[in-house]
Amino acid sequence: MFAILTTLALVQMAPVPSYRQANNVTVIPIYGVVDTVSAQSFKRRLAQAKDADAIVIDLNTPGGDLLSTLEICYEIKNNDSQNIVAWIHPHAFSAGTIIALACREIIAAPGSTFGDAAPINVTGQPIPVTERAKIESPILAEVIDSARRNHYDEHLVEAFVSVGIELWLLQNKETNETICVNGSEYEELYGTTPPRQFSPISQVSPSKTTLVPFFDSLAKATSSIGNTDPTWDPTFAQVLPTSRTRISKSESNKWVLLEQIVPNDRLLTLKPAQAQKYGLRVDVIANDNELKQWFGATTIKHSKTNWSEGLVRILISWPIRLTLIAVFLICVFVEFVTGTTGVFSAGAVVSMAILIGAPYLAGLAQWWDVLLVLLGIVLIATEIFIVPGTGFTGFTGVALLFAGMVGSFISGDLQTHEGQIQLFAGLSAVLGGCIIAIIGAWIIANRLGDSVAMRRIVLESEIASTTSHPMQTQPALNSIATAITDLRPSGRIEVNGEVFDATTSGQWIPQGVTVRIIHLGLTIEVEEITA
Repeated sequence: MFAILTTLALVQMAPVPSYRQANNVTVIPIYGVVDTVSAQSFKRRLAQAKDADAIVIDLNTPGGDLLSTLEICYEIKNNDSQNIVAWIHPHAFSAGTIIALACREIIAAPGSTFGDAAPINVTGQPIPVTERAKIESPILAEVIDSARRNHYDEHLVEAFVSVGIELWLLQNKETNETICVNGSEYEELYGTTPPRQFSPISQVSPSKTTLVPFFDSLAKATSSIGNTDPTWDPTFAQVLPTSRTRISKSESNKWVLLEQIVPNDRLLTLKPAQAQKYGLRVDVIANDNELKQWFGATTIKHSKTNWSEGLVRILISWPIRLTLIAVFLICVFVEFVTGTTGVFSAGAVVSMAILIGAPYLAGLAQWWDVLLVLLGIVLIATEIFIVPGTGFTGFTGVALLFAGMVGSFISGDLQTHEGQIQLFAGLSAVLGGCIIAIIGAWIIANRLGDSVAMRRIVLESEIASTTSHPMQTQPALNSIATAITDLRPSGRIEVNGEVFDATTSGQWIPQGVTVRIIHLGLTIEVEEITA
C-alpha cells in the first residue's frame, strides 16, 4: 500500500516539460458534426483565448465538412499560441482526426478511439483511380503537413486517409526507436514479403474503392471540374522537410519486426495505447483534474458555444430552411389573394428574415444574397401595387428573390467542389419549399377557405367604419358589386350596402367600376363588367 501511494505521489510531482507548462488553460470543445458554424465558433473562441497559456481542443465528433475542417486546421497552425493540444474525448473520426493531427500534441480519454478519415462513397459506385486521387489530395496534403510539423510518421497518417496502405512496425534493437514501413520498404530491407497478421475482410479493387460519408458530397462534385483545377487551398500545401527515418539495407539487422499495423483492406483506427506504440505520443487524460496536472496549471476554463451559435445551427439545417421557404411562399399567397390585416405579411417577412439572416450570421450567406432578396421583394411589390400588368417587373423580382434564397446556401466559390454541393443543396431546398408551398396553398384555398378559423384571420370590415363583420355571410355568386377601392388585384367591393374584401384574377380594376362576383371561397374573386 505504501509503495502504491509513493508511486502516485511521484507521478503527481513529476515535472512538466517546459514547452508544455501552462498556468491558465482554456478548453474549446468541438462536439458533433463539424460544419461552418463549428469553424466560425472555433475562430471566435480561439480569439477570446488569446491570453491563455495553453489551448485544449476537446474533440467528440464523427466527422464533418471538409472546408470547415481545413479552416479549423489553418487557425490552429497559424495561431500565436503554439501550445495547442487535442483531447480526444472520447471519439474523433474523420474531421476530428485531421484536426487532432494539426495540434502540437494529442491526449485521449481512456478507451477513446480516433482515425478512419478516408473519403468513401456509401452508394458503392465505382470511383476511378484518378478521381480518387483528386478527392484525397487535399486531405493527404493536410495530414502530411501536420506529420512533418509534429514529427509523426508520414506513412502512419496516410493510413488514416487511404485504403490500400499496408504498414508494419519495426523496432531498433539498441535504441528501441520504432518506425513504420510499407510493403515495398520491407522487401527492400529484408528481401522477402512481410508477414500478414490480419484476416482479410474484403477484396480491395482500386476502381471500386469506397470512401466514408465525410467526403461523399465532395466525391460527387469532382466529375464536373477539370483535372487542372486545384483541389485545395495552396496555403495548406506546406513545403516542409520530412522528419521520417530512412533505414538502409546495411542497417536492417539492427531492426526487428514487431507487428503489422494495418492491412490493405481497412483504414487505420487507433486506441490510445496503440497510438503511443506507433509514435503519436498520446497520453491518457480522463478528466479536468488530470488535465490540470498534465499542464501543471492553476486554472482551467471551458469556452463553450453560445446560445446564438446553437440557434443558428438549428436554423440553417435543411429541414428548417425548407420549412421557412414554404411558409414564406404560403404567406405571400394568402396575403395576395385575401388582402388581410397584415398577419400573413408579417409571417412572410419574419420567415424570410430568418431564412437569410441565420446563414448570414453563420458566414454562409453573403451581402449580395441579402441584396438580391430585397431587390426581388421591391420589384414584386412594384408589379403588384404600382405598375401591375407589365409582367417583366414581377418576373425579374421573382428571379432575384429565388437567386438570393439559393445563394444563401453557398459560402464558397462555385468552381470548388464544396460550392457546387452547396448550390445543389440550395436548389433542392428552394424547389422542395415551392412544392410544399403549392400543396399548402391548394389546401388553404380549397379546404380551409370557408373555415371559421380562416375567416377570423381575414379582415372583413367596412371601409371608413369601425364596425367589423368577421362572420358576415358572403354575397351570392354572380352578384353585381361596385369597387370602392382600387383592386390591384386585392381591394374592397360593396354589395347591397355591405363591404367585402375581394380580389381579381390579376388585372387592375380602378375604384368605382362595376364588377361581377365569379368565385367564392377563401376570398371573393371578381371580374370587371364590360359593355
